[in-house]
Amino acid sequence: MSNPRELVATLLGVRVARALHGRWRCLAAGERDQLSPLADDVRDRALDLRGTADPQAAGRELQQANEKLADGLVGSAEANPDVSQAEVLRLRGELTRELERLVDADITASQLGPPGDRAPAGEAPSAPRG
Repeated sequence: MSNPRELVATLLGVRVARALHGRWRCLAAGERDQLSPLADDVRDRALDLRGTADPQAAGRELQQANEKLADGLVGSAEANPDVSQAEVLRLRGELTRELERLVDADITASQLGPPGDRAPAGEAPSAPRG
């Protein structure tokens, strides 16, 4: 990961994975068991980012795994009679914001490109050489 912007997006994806995994660990045993495959996938994909040859693909796969676990957490809350509709809506909003931050960071990293491709603020980009 030579691009610092990609690194930031990747680290944010890992942070979201850790937060989701932490929420999963706090569930009751039965709910945790149901979501265990999704939580394991998130954990494994976050760990796989460390030595991958293709960090962009691994980051996308982690993002998809994060989304599946988030959906599972919301579904579990919806199915739980002890969780109010207001709590479900709050959880859905929190998870949506976390996932949107991840998508926004990924979009920003891909739009900006490598750091050397941009002119300093206030200066016009130089003409391509060739």
